[in-house]
Amino acid sequence: MQNDLFKFLEANPNLSEMLTLFLGLVSSFLITRLLIPEIIKISDAYNLHDQPNSRKIHTQKIPTFGGVAIFVGFIISTMVWAFSHHISNIQYLIGAIIIIVVVGMRDDFLSLRANLKLLGQSGASFLIMLFGETRFLSLHGFLGINELPVFWSFLVTWFTIIVITNAFNLIDGINGLAGTVALIVFGFYGTWFFYYENHIMTVLCFSLFGAVLGFLKYNYQGKIFMGDTGSLLLGFLAAATTIIFINENAHQVHGSFHFTNSISIASAVLVYPLFDTIRVFVIRLSEKRSPFSADRNHIHHWLLRGGFSHLQATFLVCGVTLGFLVFGFVSNGFSDNYLIPFIILIAFLLVTFLVKKTKEKEFKNLKK
Repeated sequence: MQNDLFKFLEANPNLSEMLTLFLGLVSSFLITRLLIPEIIKISDAYNLHDQPNSRKIHTQKIPTFGGVAIFVGFIISTMVWAFSHHISNIQYLIGAIIIIVVVGMRDDFLSLRANLKLLGQSGASFLIMLFGETRFLSLHGFLGINELPVFWSFLVTWFTIIVITNAFNLIDGINGLAGTVALIVFGFYGTWFFYYENHIMTVLCFSLFGAVLGFLKYNYQGKIFMGDTGSLLLGFLAAATTIIFINENAHQVHGSFHFTNSISIASAVLVYPLFDTIRVFVIRLSEKRSPFSADRNHIHHWLLRGGFSHLQATFLVCGVTLGFLVFGFVSNGFSDNYLIPFIILIAFLLVTFLVKKTKEKEFKNLKK
């Protein structure tokens, strides 16, 4: 009977791939879901918590090792279900992920200086660029640039990875936000890779999707944070997946999911972490502060000050992100050179409106 099942799956590769995808998602979800309560117990037993202070939103001590459960659920499912197929350079991506997780865990246990975190992230970046062949070879006409010289190929890719990785780290400020944004990012990319039959990347995306889903129930309730382990893992994988998506899209010239505006699509799905990070960096630099200094100037902070709860702010941000993604779909055929400035403009206007309304509300409350 077992042989008959294998023969049936071999004769129906699409069904086999869907089954593998389903098993990857479910197994990562269950592993993460089972690990989270145990991590909470261990954190409580050894007093391993994120302590509240004047610059943090939470008022109670909370475990901050949810990222460990996400990583374990993701890596086991990926190793089991993706490795059942031919592997092409995935070992270098896995190695880079482990470097990122080690950096994140070190920072979660003992605070790590920004320059050392950057060094670890750069090491992981160069691993996938040099050996995994994951780097931009062309900008496909964006800013009038096509093929990139080798030096610029490495520099642009490194900068992209560092920015997106740290962008996820910076938006992990309220319950559920980074995780729910990640569901949109990896849900979209996983669906795209499935459509174009990239089995390994499909399983990787949906294994991470399932792991994050298993974590979010407890994160929504404020019982655990993902910490730097989780946010750096999500950010690094979002960056690597974005680069692979843009490169592969250029070769997939047929089908409903081929985009002439792939950079705009990537910008739309990552609009919140990218725009919020650039925005706070500009504000901090204009105030002659380090761009990595902590403050409460993120968009999600303004939403909380405007009266939104953590979950309301999270779902509003993700609703707007989905709106940008829909815009990317319907604008397929237009040039990235027009769409990217438009996306930036709309994001800027939305945030300006939010800040203005919040300040007006705070001013009225002050007068009372």
